[in-house]
Amino acid sequence: MDDSKEKARDQARKAAEQAEKNRRRQELQAKADQVRGKISKASSLISSFRSKQSEFDQAISQIEQKKNSALSSQIVSQVRVSKVFEGVIAEKQASELPKGIQAMDKNIKKARKVVEGIEDQIRQLNTYQDTQQDILSNIMAQIASI
Repeated sequence: MDDSKEKARDQARKAAEQAEKNRRRQELQAKADQVRGKISKASSLISSFRSKQSEFDQAISQIEQKKNSALSSQIVSQVRVSKVFEGVIAEKQASELPKGIQAMDKNIKKARKVVEGIEDQIRQLNTYQDTQQDILSNIMAQIASI
């Protein structure tokens, strides 16, 4: 009888150990799922930031093209007929062009700062993702060791 009681205790102990292992495995799996969610969210944000960065790059390119077009335009310097409406407008355009070019340069500079800020955010998100990936690897190793 003592032998059967010993077997019952041994089975009960093994069942309790297995239940604890299952509980711990589920707990770690839940943590792993949370970390995967964080990695996925970071990936989504990186993708969104890259999209916005591309939009800014296109806008900068367009502003630079318009600036270069304005700087290379011969119309402003050629159309200067005194006391004729087109000549008056040409004079006004010629006097306003430097202000417009300065405004374009200022806007290009601001847009480039925004792009740099976006790139900083992307770098930080990549670092965050790497950290989360390390955490996930650690959790998966713990699960495998159970």
